[in-house]
Amino acid sequence: MKKHLISIALASAFVSGSLHAEIHLSGFASIVGGTTTSSKEQLYNYKDEFDFKQGSLVALQASSDLGDGLGVTVQLTAKGGDDWDPEFKWAYVSYDASEKLRVLAGRQRAPFFMYSDYLDVSYAYSWIDPPKGVYDLLFDTFDGLGAIYTTNFDDVDATFHAIYGRNTDEVSLFGEQLEPEFNGLMGLSATFTYDWLTLRTGYFVTDMTMPLTDLEALGAGWQQAGFQDIANNTLVDDDSISFLELGFQINIDEIIVVAEYTELTFDDAPFGDQESFYIMGGYQFDKVLVHVTYGTDKEVISNYTSDVPFGLAPGLDILKAGTQGLLESQNVEEDYITIGARYEFHDSAAVKVEYTDFSNDNNSASDAGLFRVALVTLF
Repeated sequence: MKKHLISIALASAFVSGSLHAEIHLSGFASIVGGTTTSSKEQLYNYKDEFDFKQGSLVALQASSDLGDGLGVTVQLTAKGGDDWDPEFKWAYVSYDASEKLRVLAGRQRAPFFMYSDYLDVSYAYSWIDPPKGVYDLLFDTFDGLGAIYTTNFDDVDATFHAIYGRNTDEVSLFGEQLEPEFNGLMGLSATFTYDWLTLRTGYFVTDMTMPLTDLEALGAGWQQAGFQDIANNTLVDDDSISFLELGFQINIDEIIVVAEYTELTFDDAPFGDQESFYIMGGYQFDKVLVHVTYGTDKEVISNYTSDVPFGLAPGLDILKAGTQGLLESQNVEEDYITIGARYEFHDSAAVKVEYTDFSNDNNSASDAGLFRVALVTLF
């Protein structure tokens, strides 16, 4: 019923809008199949049975120029990994205040990464999808305001993208379906392009509230035991988060090099600070691009219960063991190598093949190999 109502609403918007302004329709799709190379391995929700659902998606985008700088854009995306439930990724009104300044209001993509503007459009980049270690935040869209300013300094083209808003989308975390609140999301990204070199950076902050059942039980226990500081660190209630991104891209003739570094920092929260990095090098042979990517991800969290020794009381021992186990489970150090090729056999379509070798330095049982193939297209 949900899908049916959304389809009717979107169709009605097209029909109604066509009475006043021309509607431009476009879309993109990725049909992805993948399997791990061993029966004991799992990676990115893939197992050892060839799966054509997990990484596949289809999207439809509608936009309309209402005149005098005003426009409307809507993007509806359905992903196989989400049982093909359609979701509005974009739904915003834009206004061109000048030739250099565009203002956006509504649901829009957060400019966290180099490929944020076309994050789901696999046809637009070399991989089947961008490296998951870097591109692995709980959300990538928000509801609010954005402003994009483009200018140039002699031979350097520059784009600045500022945002303010919030996100309350449902997520799956620690086996629970949650609706966390990310309030006061704000930040700025800047991109500079000179001939063959592109440099990019971004910095964003937000406050997070997350009603995780296990954390709330532990936090309540620490409160009752009189350890308010530990309780505050355990409960996720209006905790501050900052996110930093740095990246560059080099395009010289047939050579392409891309790299990004991200740093996610939590203040007074039971989550480890995260650092991720990748670098990709590729070479274009006519219609075939071959590429190799190396990436590494690290998450480290300190044990903020270390001042409470075991043996003081049975109840405290239970609290400390539960909290310490939760914290230690988040210490991660992993790396991966992806080798792939892209063949552009059509002006609007390409075939991609990739193999990823993944290694978990803290738990070798999580090591895995993943083979994937994809057909990606624009329409």
